[in-house]
Amino acid sequence: MPKRKVSSVVPMFGRRLKQYRVACGLTQEQVASVLNLNRTTYIKYETGASEPSYEILCRIVSLLGTDFNSVLEESDKFEGSIFDTKMPLFNLTKGEQEIIIAFRSFSDEEKAVLNDKITEILIDRNKKLTERKGVNFYVRKQSG
Repeated sequence: MPKRKVSSVVPMFGRRLKQYRVACGLTQEQVASVLNLNRTTYIKYETGASEPSYEILCRIVSLLGTDFNSVLEESDKFEGSIFDTKMPLFNLTKGEQEIIIAFRSFSDEEKAVLNDKITEILIDRNKKLTERKGVNFYVRKQSG
């Protein structure tokens, strides 16, 4: 069965893909790298010369912090979604963006391992800090 092309379904796909990438502050090279693609291949997605497989499309949507409807719908609601802060990478530092981009490229199992490690680090840090005399992590409500 021949592959169904995304652009034949949604003519604005490539344009919208570029809008989300730029809004997230990412270059074509960064997106291609995270997706393990050649930059030229990714550029073809944005220009409409080629379409990603379903698997790659899933990874793109996850990376850009959006959903299928936002990328594939016919109406152009893009402007509102950026200014309503629905773009998770929009206001982050470059370092924070790199961490989130890497996380979004992980499998569910890799994400679970990373989450466990982060929890372990936070627990260890909190133990060390609470052992110091006079350090209190909990904000107490002031009476009166």
